[in-house]
Amino acid sequence: MKNQERFAELFTDYLEGELDDAGLTELRELLASDETLLRSAADLYQTHHLLGMVVDGSRTRKEKFVRETLSRLPVDSGNFVSQVMADIDQISEDSQVVRHTIKPQSNMVSENSRLEKRKLHRGLIATALIAVLALSVYSIRSNKNTGMAEKVSNPSIEDVTLSEARFAHLAHAKFFGELLPPVNSALAFGRDYVLMSGLVEIEFPAGASAILEGPAVFRVLTDECLALDVGRCSVHAPDGAEGFRIETPVTSVVDRGTRFAISVTETSETEVQVIEGAADVYQKPDRPTDQIEFKQESKQKFQVRMASNQAQTFTHVGKFSADAVPFNSSVYHSQLPDRVISYQTTKDASGKAEMLTSVKLQRDGRIFDIPVEDLIPIEVISFTGHPGHAHIATKGDLPSHRCETSSDYSLLTGVINPDGSREPLKSDPVLNYTGDSTDSITPGMAIRFQFPVMNMPGPDIVFFDLQTLGNPPDGDAFHVSPLKFKEGLKSHTIRIYDLTLESPAALELQRFQIHIFEEHVKSLEMLETASCASRFAGTKFRGLAVGIDLSDLGYENGESVDGLFIQDAKDDGHNVDPVFIGGLPSQLEVQNR
Repeated sequence: MKNQERFAELFTDYLEGELDDAGLTELRELLASDETLLRSAADLYQTHHLLGMVVDGSRTRKEKFVRETLSRLPVDSGNFVSQVMADIDQISEDSQVVRHTIKPQSNMVSENSRLEKRKLHRGLIATALIAVLALSVYSIRSNKNTGMAEKVSNPSIEDVTLSEARFAHLAHAKFFGELLPPVNSALAFGRDYVLMSGLVEIEFPAGASAILEGPAVFRVLTDECLALDVGRCSVHAPDGAEGFRIETPVTSVVDRGTRFAISVTETSETEVQVIEGAADVYQKPDRPTDQIEFKQESKQKFQVRMASNQAQTFTHVGKFSADAVPFNSSVYHSQLPDRVISYQTTKDASGKAEMLTSVKLQRDGRIFDIPVEDLIPIEVISFTGHPGHAHIATKGDLPSHRCETSSDYSLLTGVINPDGSREPLKSDPVLNYTGDSTDSITPGMAIRFQFPVMNMPGPDIVFFDLQTLGNPPDGDAFHVSPLKFKEGLKSHTIRIYDLTLESPAALELQRFQIHIFEEHVKSLEMLETASCASRFAGTKFRGLAVGIDLSDLGYENGESVDGLFIQDAKDDGHNVDPVFIGGLPSQLEVQNR
């Protein structure tokens, strides 16, 4: 491991900008002589990106870093995993001691504090780099031992074999080190997928489906078998898909016509909850089964048949053991959450989007494809803008009635950059200036629907936002509030969109113009009349989308809503840019999944 440790030290200096010419030469020689190190370079850049979370003083973000580092390690790497995690935990504890004991009583103490924090930072970098390098070595050695192509460490190579299993649906999913796979894309055999958060549904050719919840590490072994190293998985195997199998580090769980949930911890403890039907649980053999055919008689020792409403946990610490645990049906995901799934638009010759034509979404567990003409349009009835920002987006020149840009079907036009507040509203917003010197219009934007929107299960409103590639990938956070508060009503904050910058379904938009006002826009009248300068938006934008469920604001099922109030959440230097808001009709035609 000498070369790896030296590489970690040199690479740390490189990332810190302190590598001299001699060190750079040595680093290049190491890369040239060791193919393992060269293949690891991309992963190391990703790791360095995560390190900022550790040194910012937030314990929550530190713990997130530790979890993300762990998710890149092989589950059965034994003592090495424990040692790496212990090192990271110890460094984090030392960081806490330094932060609480060193006080800036003098310039010398402040300098010592900076040096200590820098030392801790470098220690964390070195530890994480060694961890990632060890993973790469492990993957390469495992692949050689099993005869597999190097699909885990380098999934982009040409000899990757695709399975017939496909990503059927994704909800708020994030994968480590890669963009989201397109819906209906095939999974590669034997490739590790590291789901950091959210949910994905995988459909297999015989009809079985599995919903995985992040964080999770999984891979497809055959068209009838999924390996789950860590995380949660809900399986449905209907008639015709019996025999579908889930491999965990300590068990093989075989469907016998059932719905069941599996949870695997970082220590490989496996919990099985049978929701419906039956499942056979087998002890995992000592040698890996990733590349062998499953045969009950010769390959695995039968352990237990589980029936509906039964739950057990299985461990292998010295010896294999099984223990009954309380049954909990709530761990099973029968479907992904309601959300906006995709949308369709008109496109120019280069394939870039402009006019919205339809929206596909899941509502109350069912899939709907809604033509834009069936959505309930809005009008802006009150507005205050964020100081110094553009407030109108158009395809061309400003229209005579500027607010009408928010009422058309274009994803390039709208009243954008409304002002906001860190704290969401708890009382009625003031929509118009009353003349009272103590009163002022509430920062933000009020909208009114052309027809009332009825609260139904799932999303009731679709909200589209302009987002440039340099802005937060999850979308710009915003508060949505009632226009009139009453008992039971509240504001709701949306921080993660259904379709984010990482979503393949978030389309790239055509060029558009923005109109920047010379003074702070404090009313709707100013928005319509004040002078402004126009220019083309210079960067690439995508259309992000999210569904708003009126139940999240406290409205009762079946209750009608005339309008809403939108505020930027003021959580960063970026502002929300709503370009289309539409209410869903109460009656929708169900589409095939």
